[in-house]
Amino acid sequence: MYFIWEKIYETGVEKIDFQHKKIVEYINRLYTDIVINKNTDSINETLMDLKIYTISHFSVEEKLFKKHKYSGDDLEEHLKKHSDFENTLSSYIGDITSSKNELGYNIIEFLKDWLINHIMETDMKFVQFINSKIQ
Repeated sequence: MYFIWEKIYETGVEKIDFQHKKIVEYINRLYTDIVINKNTDSINETLMDLKIYTISHFSVEEKLFKKHKYSGDDLEEHLKKHSDFENTLSSYIGDITSSKNELGYNIIEFLKDWLINHIMETDMKFVQFINSKIQ
């Protein structure tokens, strides 16, 4: 099933929301290739594109952390989640075996779950922090 972007995922930070939507597009590209087109040969290419994009996205978030002087346990947890995601994504890249289709489904589910949880928990904590500084 396609990952449908919902308003509830919006952080209110335009640049971050735009980038999250772009990540959803990568997840949907994987879904289309694997489930609809049955083309598992492009998994690695799409995962590499996604990895490059998420590194750029995380860099944008981390610049916002510095700009707003975000610190403490929430910052450390957020950075660790970025690092863990990159490591997990890297482990999928090149690890495509004969069970490409099953692995493809696992990757899609991992990405969807990770993004939803990351937005709804980790990113929203940061947004609340920013908003508390503005008010």
